[in-house]
Amino acid sequence: MTDTFSVTRLRAFSTRVFQAVGLNLQDAETVTDVLIHADLRGHASHGLTRIPIYAERIHAGVVNAHPDIQVHRPSPAFLMVDADNAPGPVASLAAVEAAIETAKKQGVCACVVAHSNHNGPGSYYAEKAIEANCIFIGMTNAPPSMAVFGGREAVIGTNPFTFGSPVQNAPALVLDMATSVVARGKIVESAKRKESIPDGWALDREGKPTTDAQAAEQGVVLPFGGPKGSAMAIMGETLCGVLAGGRFAGSMGNLYSDFERPQDIGHFFLIIDTSRTHLDSDYAKRVSQLRDELKTSAPADGVSQIKMPGEVEYERSIHASERGILLPPNVVTDLDDIAQRLNVPNLSDFIDEPIR
Repeated sequence: MTDTFSVTRLRAFSTRVFQAVGLNLQDAETVTDVLIHADLRGHASHGLTRIPIYAERIHAGVVNAHPDIQVHRPSPAFLMVDADNAPGPVASLAAVEAAIETAKKQGVCACVVAHSNHNGPGSYYAEKAIEANCIFIGMTNAPPSMAVFGGREAVIGTNPFTFGSPVQNAPALVLDMATSVVARGKIVESAKRKESIPDGWALDREGKPTTDAQAAEQGVVLPFGGPKGSAMAIMGETLCGVLAGGRFAGSMGNLYSDFERPQDIGHFFLIIDTSRTHLDSDYAKRVSQLRDELKTSAPADGVSQIKMPGEVEYERSIHASERGILLPPNVVTDLDDIAQRLNVPNLSDFIDEPIR
């Protein structure tokens, strides 16, 4: 049976957990907001189910609870951020805010982040840029779990790609996708529930196609579109690992199994201030015109309405904000387990009011 919890209750619980492992209130709220954002948009694999592993890594000292994040500016429109092994959401938000500030002065800013950790859904950071009337392009690398095209060995991460753009009088355009057929987190969640997965998602450890989520978890995920997804993952590794100056590919730490060293994940963000372009205030209007033209094109058989990137997630977030977030029993159990280990009240014990 799946339970529904209010956003207020979940936010209070999560914030308390992250404070219990040493984060200050602001950073605890940042990590919490990123995870809740994922659940609100219907991407539970990157949502509150990540609280236990995030908290365990911080508690074990393999993620820095008190980082000294440094922003360096090698050139006017380029930022290099040393995250000092900060929680990924904390490092990424600091970098994006600095990049937006730079873009407001320079018109554009490219920003790389080194020595970070898993940073959750890229759409969270895209929305921050969109709120500032900026275009957002972002990538992050990840420990190897995917084969490159033509291979069967885990040599590269699923390296997600995110794009965001403001739109006049309509939901923003937001694309947030892994370069694999499916985010590995979905396979992890299916394995926990002993569910099968669709054919074509993954190979087992012997390099053979499998629909067994547990076998897939021990094997590799596959790039979407064959060489296309593979090439995009390599592009992400180049920007987030090589250019950022951190680890890349096989040298990175694993989120779930490696508690002896930091992950050392890297991120890349490109921010363009639309008000500093030749279009100025016309940009969002023109995107709206593009959106309308695409949405009013002839739908395929069986399709009632053409949706734009991020539109489905936007609708989900409105519904979940009002009705609450659904959590499967295994996730609730995991959350209560980590709470007990940290001497924090169980999720059911929190009231629907902010708890500081």
